[in-house]
Amino acid sequence: MFSCDTMVVHASRSKEGSNLFAKNSDRPTGEPQPLCYYAGGEYPAGAMVQTTHIAIPQVAKTYAVVGSRPYWIWGFEMGYNEKGLVIGNEAEGSRMPAEEADGILGMDLLRLGLERAATAREAISVITDLLEAYGQKANASPLTQRTYENSFILMDRQECWVLETAGRQWAAKEIKSAQGISNCYSIRGDYDLCSAKLEEIARENRWLDPDEAFDFAKAYSGRLVAQPLGAQRFCRLNKLLAEQERHDFASLSHILRDHFDGELIAPRFGETVGTFMSICMHMRDWGESETSASLLARYDDTLGLIARYAPVQPCLSAYIPVYMAGKLPEKMQTAEKLFDEESLWWQVKALSLLVCVDENAFLADVRAKLGELETLFAQKAEAAEEQARQLILAGKQEEANAALYAVTEECTQLLYDFAKEKRKRLASVIESKGGLYGRQKEAIEKYVSYAQIPLLNP
Repeated sequence: MFSCDTMVVHASRSKEGSNLFAKNSDRPTGEPQPLCYYAGGEYPAGAMVQTTHIAIPQVAKTYAVVGSRPYWIWGFEMGYNEKGLVIGNEAEGSRMPAEEADGILGMDLLRLGLERAATAREAISVITDLLEAYGQKANASPLTQRTYENSFILMDRQECWVLETAGRQWAAKEIKSAQGISNCYSIRGDYDLCSAKLEEIARENRWLDPDEAFDFAKAYSGRLVAQPLGAQRFCRLNKLLAEQERHDFASLSHILRDHFDGELIAPRFGETVGTFMSICMHMRDWGESETSASLLARYDDTLGLIARYAPVQPCLSAYIPVYMAGKLPEKMQTAEKLFDEESLWWQVKALSLLVCVDENAFLADVRAKLGELETLFAQKAEAAEEQARQLILAGKQEEANAALYAVTEECTQLLYDFAKEKRKRLASVIESKGGLYGRQKEAIEKYVSYAQIPLLNP
């Protein structure tokens, strides 16, 4: 079972007075996750769209979308559209029996929701209609056979929702404070919307005491080990959210970089060694989960959706400002299975692997430099956003988009250049000590071999 952590903060708990979204996407090792832009389109009657595993009928019109996409998958782990709708998903495991035929992958349901809906409530309808029609269990790993169900956080300008699914059943709850979800069901008996037979199926299977009130999470939760492991992070997320009355990008990025700091299960051998499945996740071994990308988003009355994207683990990366500006830099959108010198994701990934060789020697310096870069990015974003607001108010939308794209492109290049140059320096130090060493040595060797990374010869 994979692992992710997703949060939403209602405007009443936001410093900016707008809804906030945050997610770490955790995926199998060796799976790049670039951020990609896709234009909207219009389609003739009878057109089909090929998702990761199956083709389904296309709709007449789709919205432009930006999404963080595992390289081999059609859909997104998280993303947003031109209307300001944002969605992120979580892997779940229920007691519902597995279906024989492939359905629509949860990440594909997410992208379809963004392409076809303007609001969170509309997206719930899109996703659940498709879920009930096609099912959702399909292989979600390039390394092995893994299927799962999904939970989603959906956010638009006005509303925030959690949607949780089990087989073709589902429940949805509107969030009016702050809520985090992980790989365990969170909705109990207090849902606002649900599938027609949600309670009936649970009662027929006697998944609850005959006289107790209906509880979706208690009734439908499976017994896979990922459920209790997800519950740990679920509790941690919501504890950290509750510790601060109002949030912004800074506070949410701090949570996304958490490694159970100060807790009983804080990392035993260092933050970059995946001893426990923390919010900011590092690989325990080859083939297991690690954070592959991170996204922050909020709505601005003038600019629309404002987002921040960090490739790889956010504790070893920097958040780049991104927008709905009609395009994204090629370096940001480029990442396939094998290492690519021109890919932002792969440059930052290679740097993070080198830091993992010797955390004591490298981590503090790299993290300090990345912090300086992120501060610079925030300053540049603030200036570009103010310039874009003035241009929009003057009726110059294209010029505003150009200003926003320019800051994304500049920050992408700065992070790319930093990672590339720092890789050379760390590789030189490691070579001087005779090559790879340390707690993660074997896992890093497998990573390098699988993805053909020139780790010590950048």
